[in-house]
Amino acid sequence: MQAREALAADRAGSAFFPFLRRLVGEAGAKQDLTDALAGAGVTLTDATRQTAVRLQQIFAELLGCAQKAGVVRNDVDGEDVQAIVVAAVTGERRRADRARPGRLADLVLDGLRP
Repeated sequence: MQAREALAADRAGSAFFPFLRRLVGEAGAKQDLTDALAGAGVTLTDATRQTAVRLQQIFAELLGCAQKAGVVRNDVDGEDVQAIVVAAVTGERRRADRARPGRLADLVLDGLRP
């Protein structure tokens, strides 16, 4: 489920962790693409930056809804969660446990639960 769909359907509480897991799962491929583009001298456009800002806004809204639903700790903010997602992505890339994909990310993301 996409973040906008979750917000529109008022299911942000139940969609928060699946959304983060999806972000972590897709981040590896996206980082490889980003690294390749940067290596080729490609820079981000204003449209890309605007999309990133909008994603951060949606993400913050989803986080707030999840906190209101009681599924995420109240003492974290969007920047904390973004840093935790980066840690989960880094852990998954470093561990690369094909027998148990997503396991390390789940361990990291569990720190967000109340």
